[in-house]
Amino acid sequence: MLVIVRPPGPAFHDAISTHPDRGRIDVSRVLAQHAAFCAALEDAGLPLLRLPEEPDLPDATFVSDALVTLAPVQPGGPPVVVVARPAFASRRPEVESVLRAALARLPASVRVEPVEDPGTLEGGDVIIFGGRIAIGLSARTNVTGARVLADAARSLGYRPFLCPVTDRLHLATAVTAVRPNTVIGTAAGFASLDAAGPDAAPPGEIRRLLLPNDELSGANVLALGEHAFLASGNPIAARLLRETGLEVRELKLDEFALADGGPTCLVNVLP
Repeated sequence: MLVIVRPPGPAFHDAISTHPDRGRIDVSRVLAQHAAFCAALEDAGLPLLRLPEEPDLPDATFVSDALVTLAPVQPGGPPVVVVARPAFASRRPEVESVLRAALARLPASVRVEPVEDPGTLEGGDVIIFGGRIAIGLSARTNVTGARVLADAARSLGYRPFLCPVTDRLHLATAVTAVRPNTVIGTAAGFASLDAAGPDAAPPGEIRRLLLPNDELSGANVLALGEHAFLASGNPIAARLLRETGLEVRELKLDEFALADGGPTCLVNVLP
């Protein structure tokens, strides 16, 4: 596993956001929070690949949206990189540097599948748990883009599910996977999964950690190995995660929340 991160640049105050207080973004605070986030990842023993900032690209710190790398469900074959195509044209220049860094560290046999016009796909609409992959159909990811990822995932042994997202930015805004058989989210997040069909996250097979709506930011959990990284201020989420046996690290990420971001948005994980 390798975790790609990139610090926010000076243009971060112009990040695309629907948050009512987005005008209050403090770049100096966001830099400090990102540094603490990276330190927590390293303290957990996770190897980081630190990309340089992109001073003219406000959203470039949200590296999760650039690409999705999938290892086969049954180990042995080469991985596939699905190159995303963000919905906003201003974000598309972010992708190249993340892709270049990933390809330099993946095996030469890796297969690359790009999402092309008119498709759009952002990594924030993707959650993977066990042999399932849920792909949000949102304002950022359309059916054409989702099908590129679904076809690639199916070729590796995954079962893809296309999940409608109508009330928030990304699928992972309200539901994320914390173990192969466990997801955490709000009722709206689970409703997106259920709308994809009864096999997307069957309650008898997939454990659901339900959060109240006022802990929406607690639904965006970065779970890597036995560690869960969580925005502070979500006590119910922290308790439920600890009850699963995960080591929970609560971090101040409120500046990223002003740009509609959470911990999963800040990493791109290579298997």
